Amino acid sequence: CLGDILIRENSGDLNANVLAVVANHEDLREFASKFDVPFICVPSDGVGREEHEKMVLNELKKFNFDYLILAKYMRILSRDFVLNYEEKIINIHHSFLPAFIGANPYKQAYERGVKIIGATAHFVTECLDEGPIITQDVVLVNHEMDWQDMRRAGRNIEKVVLTRALDLVFDERVFVYKNKTVIF
Repeated sequence: CLGDILIRENSGDLNANVLAVVANHEDLREFASKFDVPFICVPSDGVGREEHEKMVLNELKKFNFDYLILAKYMRILSRDFVLNYEEKIINIHHSFLPAFIGANPYKQAYERGVKIIGATAHFVTECLDEGPIITQDVVLVNHEMDWQDMRRAGRNIEKVVLTRALDLVFDERVFVYKNKTVIF
């Protein structure tokens, strides 16, 4: 998802200005540097959630941004963190919500024997994967696929769903009412 965002921004296909990549692992530093985007690593190993979130918040304060995009940020944010950026955090979840909330949705989908998998872009709230849905899409799967095959198929739909949601939000076409969105 990060690669897709950076490529689309670089080519002018995404109405965005990526200010930085903040991560808890070094994996994507070299990739981000190819786009001249600052990469900030705030390691999460060996620190509690509260301490890690304080460090992340300190880094975020250095930037004047409109939205915080979670792309494969596989940590649950606290209520206090989320309330700092209400309706300003967008997450891509790798399932067709409300199905398969939380971790390992492809394994959950495989074990359930579903015939479609999907992705959901939503605003983050204090309730895990329950924020207002911006956009969703699905792809067909079948009995020949294991959960890793489903994950590979899902990666493409995740990128499409996230950038579609970002296009809508950045173009100010999304209105949040209660726990729903209205798309103009």
